[in-house]
Amino acid sequence: MDSTVFESWGYARVSTDEQAQDKDALLKQMQRLRDAGVSKIFFDIDKRTKHDRKGLLNLIKAVQELPVNHNIRFLKFTRLDRVAASQVIFYKLISELQKKKIKPVALDDPFDLDSVGGELTVDIRLDVAKHEVKMLGLRIRKERELRRKEKKSNFYAPFGYKIESDKYVFNNDPCICLIDNKQELSVVEVAQLILKIFYQIGSCTQTAKKLNEFFGIGSKCSEKYVRQSGNYSIDEDDTLTQKTLKKKVDEKSNAGLRYPYSGLRWTTTGIRDWLTNPVLAGGTPYGTVKENGYKKPFDEINVFWNTHDDQALITFQQHQEIKEIIRSNRKNAWASVGDRNPQKLNIFQGLVFCAKCNAKFVKVATYQSKDGKFKSYYQCTYYLKTGMCQHRTAITNFDLEEQLVEFLVKEAERLSVLGEQASMPAGESKELLELRSQLQALESIPGNNPAIETAKQGLRLQIAELLESGERTHQAQLISRERIIAAFSNKDFWKGIQNPVDKKRLLRECIICAVVDEGKVVEVRLRV
Repeated sequence: MDSTVFESWGYARVSTDEQAQDKDALLKQMQRLRDAGVSKIFFDIDKRTKHDRKGLLNLIKAVQELPVNHNIRFLKFTRLDRVAASQVIFYKLISELQKKKIKPVALDDPFDLDSVGGELTVDIRLDVAKHEVKMLGLRIRKERELRRKEKKSNFYAPFGYKIESDKYVFNNDPCICLIDNKQELSVVEVAQLILKIFYQIGSCTQTAKKLNEFFGIGSKCSEKYVRQSGNYSIDEDDTLTQKTLKKKVDEKSNAGLRYPYSGLRWTTTGIRDWLTNPVLAGGTPYGTVKENGYKKPFDEINVFWNTHDDQALITFQQHQEIKEIIRSNRKNAWASVGDRNPQKLNIFQGLVFCAKCNAKFVKVATYQSKDGKFKSYYQCTYYLKTGMCQHRTAITNFDLEEQLVEFLVKEAERLSVLGEQASMPAGESKELLELRSQLQALESIPGNNPAIETAKQGLRLQIAELLESGERTHQAQLISRERIIAAFSNKDFWKGIQNPVDKKRLLRECIICAVVDEGKVVEVRLRV
């Protein structure tokens, strides 16, 4: 008779917002899994839409490494959406579970993958979950627009502040105690200290180093440090406490555990963004993100001024002075880079994506040849981080530049021939037509079902949002079209650009991204 004792593993996930609202949210979910007989629990605290979750990837790896005669029979989680942020990762997990004959079990919404109907049901639920994420994003955008019209504060306050009654106020909560002089500093007092150091030094980089040394982090850790990843799993003998969780995650970053302060480590970018935040000078910023999702430069941010002058850390004049100092430092830094080694500047940063998994490409290595040129290699981040993407081929900066310019030259010729026809607004997008079709189908259903009415209202909001953004996009497309024609009608124009910063800026004005597959640029998405 077989005396093997079978076990169950579990997976728990909460979003950073859930953890911020209830610091015990993850522990409560884990306790439910323990009550369901789970011995080992893998976990994450991350956004629902994030794909490269350390706990989930560690779970997949652990399943792969199980021996043939293992004793794990079930993988349990509370709901399907806890493991299904990405359909690619979800079905990768399911595939590995099936190989090891482990059955996935959702405590609150059971599903069955052993039948065709069950697989179809899961596919539909995953699509519905994706739609819910879009709707949530739309509701958040609408709420932000309403807050902007009423000149209310944003959802989050910068360091030194907190939000009370939709207003920015100084955060006088205790922040740190200095042992040497036995002095306790509040959050706003630390903010004032940062401003004082910046005015003394006049550089974001040196301010970050000074602060890190002051708070005992050390200069070597001020800008770059090694992340020590934990295993993101809790064994049967581990007690479910916040202290245990902190030991199991990345001790450097707290893995998204949004405690009030997970450390006072500062970076150059963090200092720059904080110093140029209009909130410090009594203003409320809005429209801080471009349509493509990138953050706007501080000079392009729209601001409602004089919304909380009595709670300003600096004056409007000081705010302008700080931005001028940063502009000056930036120009000097770019000039020195161009003078020393212009080929080392990453002009393709954030523009290259993988055709197989849609992850960004990053520069992984740079070498200098005998003729003094710098050759850089770019590779898929998802392949580098997890090894799950099949795109293993790297592409060089020379190949990228040659293929991109060749494409843009041809596109400039095409746009020139089209003339005014190219500036005419296109018909409704496929997404907009699909939304209209869904709305029409719902409106044809008789009766007054509250769920259907809610769905129709959501679709109407999405359609209105797309129409509004379409008009803004059309204006931007006209500008981008003229830039492509002017810059790439003559191929020698690009070759004549000496400053790499100018090349980087021009590419961003003309293209959204380039898609690469096995060393070839297979698609270029233009801003026209």
